Amino acid sequence: MPARLRELVPWLLAVALLAAVGRAFWLPGEPPADFTFINGTEPKSLDPQLITGQPEGRIAAALFDRIVRWHPDTLEVMPALAERWEVSEDQKQYVFHLRDAVWSDGEPLDAPAIVAAWQRFLDPATAAEYSYQLWPVRGARAYGVGLVAAGEMIEVELDEQDPQRPFARGPLVRGQASWVGSIANDGSRQASDAAALFGGSDDEAVLVEVDGVLYASPEHPLVADGTATAARAALPDFATRVGISARDQRTLVVELAEPTPYFLHVCGFYPLAPVPIHVIEKHGSPNWTKSENIVCSGPYRLYSRRLRDRVRMVRNETSYRADEVSLEVVDALAIDSGATALAMFETAAVDWATNLPPFAAKLFIERDDPTLRLQSELSIGFYRLNTTRPPLNDPRVRQALSQALDRSTIVKAVYGPGQPPSLSFVPEGMETATGYAPVQTAAEDAEEARKLLAAAGYPGGEGFPKITITFNADEGHQMMAELIQAQWKSRLGIDVELASMEWGAFLDAQSRLDYWVARAGWTADYVDPNTFLDMFVTDGANNQTGFSSPDYDRLIAEASRTPAGDARDAVFAEAETILMEELPVLPLFMRVSKNLVAPWVTSFPENSLDIHPIEAIQVDAQRQSEARQARRLRGAAP
Repeated sequence: MPARLRELVPWLLAVALLAAVGRAFWLPGEPPADFTFINGTEPKSLDPQLITGQPEGRIAAALFDRIVRWHPDTLEVMPALAERWEVSEDQKQYVFHLRDAVWSDGEPLDAPAIVAAWQRFLDPATAAEYSYQLWPVRGARAYGVGLVAAGEMIEVELDEQDPQRPFARGPLVRGQASWVGSIANDGSRQASDAAALFGGSDDEAVLVEVDGVLYASPEHPLVADGTATAARAALPDFATRVGISARDQRTLVVELAEPTPYFLHVCGFYPLAPVPIHVIEKHGSPNWTKSENIVCSGPYRLYSRRLRDRVRMVRNETSYRADEVSLEVVDALAIDSGATALAMFETAAVDWATNLPPFAAKLFIERDDPTLRLQSELSIGFYRLNTTRPPLNDPRVRQALSQALDRSTIVKAVYGPGQPPSLSFVPEGMETATGYAPVQTAAEDAEEARKLLAAAGYPGGEGFPKITITFNADEGHQMMAELIQAQWKSRLGIDVELASMEWGAFLDAQSRLDYWVARAGWTADYVDPNTFLDMFVTDGANNQTGFSSPDYDRLIAEASRTPAGDARDAVFAEAETILMEELPVLPLFMRVSKNLVAPWVTSFPENSLDIHPIEAIQVDAQRQSEARQARRLRGAAP
């Protein structure tokens, strides 16, 4: 390590320690946790159906059980809420036999509760970004998109409120839609297929008719004059058209539209965790996730949450897995700064740090420090491009931006050795895991990049608007953006601004397409190429680039119907070829997880998804106590 860097390390640690001192141990009136870890940024939500990030996912996975879970090391599917299951010969029906589980308030967590939770997950009003994970289920996509048509069975939710359940859905009217469309000012009807969620008070708002009764949104003029009945929404009838049902209290039946090789695995993904509908109906969202209201099902339950500080979890005595949990009290700290995380780890204030500054990662790698756990991930670091904004709507511009990048130099400068650059969106590790060989985009070629930019009308960058790279606050993201900014300036002659954003605002900006270029990362939700490639279907919740290709959509749909094997891989390769030619995203590097784990942690599961179930972590309490005592003796404690 260069002498200058060596001199800076103690100074950086001291500065970070001033901000970190005492945080891991100080909670008024409460003892220290048995285990404390740096969780990164403040969780956006604790509702598993509304989250997408790793900081949120770590918490949700501890608080909410799924019908199956993944082995902490091998990622193989294991029983969870479902004790066992059967799959039909045609691979389209799954019958899950559930254990006798309860929520932390003692209410039964049975098959009807799971059906209700998954219905909420699919409901367009929930706006769950991961709802498409259930689209392989028969009828789930139509319900989730919310399209109804004449002649189909639908459910109309009336605009009425139950005072005992103020946040519950209104009463439902079920029947066959005799007409769907809009009514003009002159009273003429225009029939159409239409979005089921009513569209407001204008004349084009959707109306439906069932058994001679016309239904419209409460704000519609026809409701005011008594022509139509007020309704909150109209959707395909869940009970008859969606393949999710309870055969009895302990038997959940799921029917797929087509065989889906990864379906069982995705059932262990945290967004599919059942949520307590009885609590949501009482308190509403997001209030149901407050510590005084929340009801959990996982090995842990929420004890308290202090914004911008910590989430404290305690062992859930009502969980069927309660006896497997060795850590009684766990604190997850909301700390963005890698320098602060490093300082707290080095002074025994935390037992596990999930983020550290790039300079520290290089140092730990160089000295082969055993506390740094490195693990290749099925994960990609990339930049999203907003393809709805000129000139980024031109594929030639996007290709020029990609080919102008010297990925090897950028990644090495930021992260040092061990983090390989990538020219494909699906990480190379997928070939080892499943046999699928990722497709690469064109390699670095600065001269070709300049030609492409000139062909698009910007020779030497002339006339190119000033665009912005946005990223969430992090030392590594900042360094990478600065290096890319410099390369685009020197090689293409374009000016780029940088903008660091708070995590919640950053996610919100991407979802609204309120950006030019945005830093992003994606870790596999399950071990299959589909988890990377189905992101970019038209209007996909995790697309967030504005990219749309009918051919791409067709190929992803075809892959979903094709059994696992060479034929399916060939379809995926054709789709990834389109993605790597159109480039709504710029793949940058394959991510390697870097976790700092204290020597007294005796069990720390590691796998290619960078998932470390808290209930599977164990510590040597004696060694941990001695380290904490030594820290206090050094005067670090308040």
